[in-house]
Amino acid sequence: MSQEKPELKPVNGEVTFMMPSTNALGALKKAEKGRQLTVSYKKKEEWLGQIGQPVKCFFLGLKEATDGKGDTYFIAKLHDGEKAFVCAQTVLVQSLMSTELGQGVEITCTGSSKTNGNEIPLFEVVELNINITKGDE
Repeated sequence: MSQEKPELKPVNGEVTFMMPSTNALGALKKAEKGRQLTVSYKKKEEWLGQIGQPVKCFFLGLKEATDGKGDTYFIAKLHDGEKAFVCAQTVLVQSLMSTELGQGVEITCTGSSKTNGNEIPLFEVVELNINITKGDE
């Protein structure tokens, strides 16, 4: 059995660039910041610090992940209009399991409960009348 060497794209390692004009470079230096593209992880402490404060966002799907013990869990991918973030709080992920991709949702941390010494955030999740995959309806 021979192992095939992965093919680099573009072929033979050739790299081409589209060079910006002098005007475009000048505009770049003056450009203001827009949306945040870096994805962050929203920790339970952040949710608990926002108890009762609704967060409107788009549901962008679930990602399967594996912890250090090899157990599988899911991460919810969300975007609040300013930044993309992921979260793995079980109650929240379970609430989003049957949500359509692109659906607008409002997530409110309503408090927490203690289970086996762990503080578990509780959530209310409500669908909004918007879905980015369906356009205007």
